Amino acid sequence: MKNKSEKSKSLTYALWLHFITLAVLIFVLLWFMQVIFLQTYYRSMKKAETAQIGIKVENIFKDALDYKEEIDKTAYRNSASIYILSLDGELFYTNTTSTGTNFYNQSQSGYVAQMPGRNVSIDISDIAKSITNNSGKKVSYTLNIDRLKTQIYVYGKQIPDTKYCYVIIMPIDPIDATSTVITSQLLYITVISLIISTIISLFMSRRISRPIMKMNESAKKLEKGDYNIVFEKCGYNELDELAGTLNSATISLERTDEIRRELLANVSHDLKTPLTMIKAYSEMIRDLSGENKQKREAHLKVIIDETDRLTRLVNDMMDLSKIESGIITLNKEIFNFSEVATTLIDTIKMSNIDTQHQIKYSIPNDLYVLADRTKIEQVLYNLVINAIKHSGEGKRKIDIKVTATQKRIKVEVKDDGVGISKENLKHIWDRYYKASESFTRNVQGSGLGLSIVKNILLKHSSDFGAESEIGKGTTFWFDLERIAKKDAILENTNKKD
Repeated sequence: MKNKSEKSKSLTYALWLHFITLAVLIFVLLWFMQVIFLQTYYRSMKKAETAQIGIKVENIFKDALDYKEEIDKTAYRNSASIYILSLDGELFYTNTTSTGTNFYNQSQSGYVAQMPGRNVSIDISDIAKSITNNSGKKVSYTLNIDRLKTQIYVYGKQIPDTKYCYVIIMPIDPIDATSTVITSQLLYITVISLIISTIISLFMSRRISRPIMKMNESAKKLEKGDYNIVFEKCGYNELDELAGTLNSATISLERTDEIRRELLANVSHDLKTPLTMIKAYSEMIRDLSGENKQKREAHLKVIIDETDRLTRLVNDMMDLSKIESGIITLNKEIFNFSEVATTLIDTIKMSNIDTQHQIKYSIPNDLYVLADRTKIEQVLYNLVINAIKHSGEGKRKIDIKVTATQKRIKVEVKDDGVGISKENLKHIWDRYYKASESFTRNVQGSGLGLSIVKNILLKHSSDFGAESEIGKGTTFWFDLERIAKKDAILENTNKKD
């Protein structure tokens, strides 16, 4: 029972079932057409054929010099009997080589066509009179002439622009025998075709499902953490596209897993260190400081600094997680970037007054941008603090430069520190990436600052990057959409109103 259920859910079985169902439907349609519509179609075809003969007779009678010979040929080729009569029912001409109704007699009512060997007679004079009474329009009907379901089709019409009409008698032979032969052949064809269809559909379903099954096996390995697997292409566009997507996803998952491991390692380390120091200095306050106010304040300062460090780490982790997950959305507005940047940099300079770094900036007045003010402040803050932390020991210069075009502004944060190698420069935007031992810090950080910068700027659709040379320093830059001053003033005025 279980195997049956699994088989019914397999792709191969489903494809095979659909192929077979399609084949059966096609054969059912063929049988339906054979049984129901063959007879009807045949009779309709014979009637249409008779109407075409009538048009030909009209043309022959009006245009041909030897119309009699042409009418005889037409009647012979189509196994029909053709009569030309006056509109009052007088027989004018009939084909002499007819195959069915070349016998006719003159009765009291007019001329009567008789079927040889059958007790059937058709009053053609009466048909001519009916045509006359019908204003020359066609007269047609079908007669059964024997028990074998043989029929004849009688068709008559006035010849345009003449005082004559024609009557065509067309036999409609029963096609039961033909239908029986066709049905018998169709039966054999159906059986053979179903067998062939079953084999071909099974082959095709397996061929189509095989690459998907292989992808499934590879996906199971990927699920277990094997990132070395490769989803192979198979020649089908859709599946090849899927394979490419899965290969890209594998690379992303591998990188995510690496980041996760790095994150756990770094977070564990970054959390453990300040916690250890907090505990140690707390014990020192308890056991050693005693009434020594100077020692106690020094120990408390260490505890406060390490607590601040923990707070920054947790806040950065939360910010990055929210940004990457899409929880945080941008609140874009038009604001004066020059004022915001100047105020922020002055604040950083005041808070880092005890360092040896010289922070200078060159920012033109009244540069308005469309962006999330809080997030852009965070970007600029992280870049300046990053320059302070990583430029190296000793007296260093940090220059913030803002330039503008008609549509964009560009912000550059430059230091004259130790620099970053080209190899390490590729990874500086990754969370917790450590360039090297020479990449020193004089201020402790979370290691997430540049990752936060990257994600914020990506959400703003901003260009950004970094340029560096060992021993000469590093320059970080980004750009923002600029808004004309008059448009910014107008927008702010409308908001106040």
